Order: sequence, then C-alpha cells, then structure tokens
Amino acid sequence: MAGPMGGGSRGGGIALDFRRGKTSKKILEIDWVYPVWKPVERELKPGETTVAAERERALPLEQAYELATEGDRRPVLIMRECERCKGTDHALLTRSLDNEQTVLLTHWFRCVKLPPNVLSEKHPFYNLFLREKEGERIPHLFFVDPDGKNKTELPGDQPQTVLWETMFSYLERCYAEDAKAAIKELRQVLGQYDMIDAKEVAVKGRIDTEIEKNGPESPKLKPLEADLHKLAKERAVLAAKEKELRDLALKAMPATAAPSGSGASK
Repeated sequence: MAGPMGGGSRGGGIALDFRRGKTSKKILEIDWVYPVWKPVERELKPGETTVAAERERALPLEQAYELATEGDRRPVLIMRECERCKGTDHALLTRSLDNEQTVLLTHWFRCVKLPPNVLSEKHPFYNLFLREKEGERIPHLFFVDPDGKNKTELPGDQPQTVLWETMFSYLERCYAEDAKAAIKELRQVLGQYDMIDAKEVAVKGRIDTEIEKNGPESPKLKPLEADLHKLAKERAVLAAKEKELRDLALKAMPATAAPSGSGASK
C-alpha cells in the first residue's frame, strides 16, 4: 500500500479539465510536501551556560534524502522552484495539454517541492541539485528512489510523453500492481464523481426551491431528501473503489549502489 501523503496545493495557470465537478477537482491536486531542516538542540554540558546554535549548512546527500522522504517508501519526485515559476507547477505540468494523467500518477510518488534558494551552497538540500560538472545544466526536477538511488533528471520543459514514460518506468519497477490499468479506471471514477456531483447540485436546488415556495414542512421534500441519501450511498461505494485503485502494493526493493550523486562534497 502506498505511504502517507503530505499537504497539497495546486499551481495556477495549468490546463486541467475545469468542467470537472468539485470532487474530481479536489482529487486532481498534487500533494506536495515542503521539508524544512531544523537545527538539533544539544543539551548543556556541565559548566556550560549557553550552546551555540547549529548553523544551516548543506546536508550530506544521505541525510538530505532522509529528511525529504521521512520514511515514505514510495518513489520520489523532487522539484525545485525558480524565481520565474515560484508558486506554480509549471516545471511538471504543461500549460496547453490535459494534465489529468500526470496529476493522478503523482499520487503514487512522494512529491517534494523545494524553494529557489535550494541552489545556494548553505541550503540544507543543496547537494540534491549539485552541479556535477562546470557548465552543466541543473535539472528542474528529478525522480529517484527514497534512498537516493536510480535517479532520473528532467529539465522542466520536457515533452509530456517523456514525463509519462519516466513516471511509468518508476511505477512498473516499484509497484507490484499495474498503474496503467489503475489510471484508466481512476479516470472513469472521476467521470462517475462528476455525475454524482451534478445530480446533488440539481437535487439541492430543487430542495431550496421547494422550501422557498412551500416551506420546510412540504411533503415534497421527503423524496428529494431520499434522493440525496441515495447519492451519498453511491458516493461512498465510489470512494471505496477509488481507494482500492489508489492503494497499489509496493515491491520490496533490493539494495543497490550508493545514492545517485553521492560523490558530492559533504
């Protein structure tokens, strides 16, 4: 089963299908986590009155991955913002094409977003984006195993087909179940949620109209309330199906070489 997900936000100006109902729109959000390094407070030794605060510094690569993943066993997507794209998901999502599949695929990754100053040498996560060679282009995002192995970098302006191919390659390697089949069914689930949402809006509108015309004791309200109850039961069944489709089982991954980029200065 997939690991826990962090709190999320969705960047603006991105092509999602806004004909979707409120439930689908909520599902079509990326659950970004924003890891923050905190200095470790050392206990006072005998004779000490103060302890110097631990200075912010670039963490060794292994520690950086530990802080970014917090024990989450899912494959990891790590994206850095730049000053131009800050507050958006433009390095991952396209502004002109349908991003639904991309967003649904991110639900099987731990999605980590880092600020533009991650490229400053004293930032705790600096080594995650360390330039290996002079003049080398620094990636905007990369996919990696939670222990820092099997890293695949992307520039941020990659074609959508390349992004999907990369994401599916991790899902096929890391999960025991078929993500491609699950995605097809999840998109059908979104359509079913949309129908339920539309029916609920219509029934609630009729209830409001009836109360306005004939008051809250109108006998016509009972069947309308029964319709709402039926839709709620349909929603619960659909939510259980959605959960089942999302909960792909992770494989037990074998140990491999050292974290990608582990030659970085520590």
